[in-house]
Amino acid sequence: MSITGRSAAHATRSGTVTRAATGGQGSAAQSDIADVGPDAVDSWLAEHTVDLVQWRRHIHANPELSRTEFATTEFVSAWLTKAGLTPQKMPNGTGVLCDIGPVDAPRIGLRADMDALPLQEFTGLSFASTVPGVSHACGHDAHTTILLGTALALADQDLPVGVRFVFQPAEEVMPGGAIDMVAAGAMEGVDRIFALHCDPRLEVGRVGIRVGAITSAADTIELVLDSPAGTPRVRI
Repeated sequence: MSITGRSAAHATRSGTVTRAATGGQGSAAQSDIADVGPDAVDSWLAEHTVDLVQWRRHIHANPELSRTEFATTEFVSAWLTKAGLTPQKMPNGTGVLCDIGPVDAPRIGLRADMDALPLQEFTGLSFASTVPGVSHACGHDAHTTILLGTALALADQDLPVGVRFVFQPAEEVMPGGAIDMVAAGAMEGVDRIFALHCDPRLEVGRVGIRVGAITSAADTIELVLDSPAGTPRVRI
């Protein structure tokens, strides 16, 4: 599967810097990386903080259950397209992939989930869920906004590596949407991938990182019980 990100000119220019780095011209690579440092991101955030708040509140107020995230998918795709990127929707219409950066360099995946839960919201917030019995009670509205903001903040940067943004549907159900995304080629060409999740145990402004599992997960267990004939309550 081929996923197109920025224009060919953008990819070529970034790719040239990457090849120079592998050829021993470290100063070019160092300069390129510096251009994509915290200052560039902080500048984008300062300009778009209000937008990020509005996007998160819009998604929060319009939650969608697993594998029905059609409007959320359209919302994300529209903003990526407006930034000059080329998002690709998944075959079933929910979920988005989008690449930026050089095509001939290692590629990092960044993933967030999009679906809501079948729970009624009683917060009374001005941006509370408008969908009866459905709400973003697990923070996926924030996750989607964080990844969308990251994509837009990096969209105009000359990156030394490629980045694939993975907006995954159906995280809350089994089998999960990750299986659908992988089947559609989300991991093709990705060297490593990072996921994110809100964690109320961390102070605002702090990020926790670890390799492997970090949060709890739901699963199913099937038990087959064999017992002689009789009253089940007595035999088991």
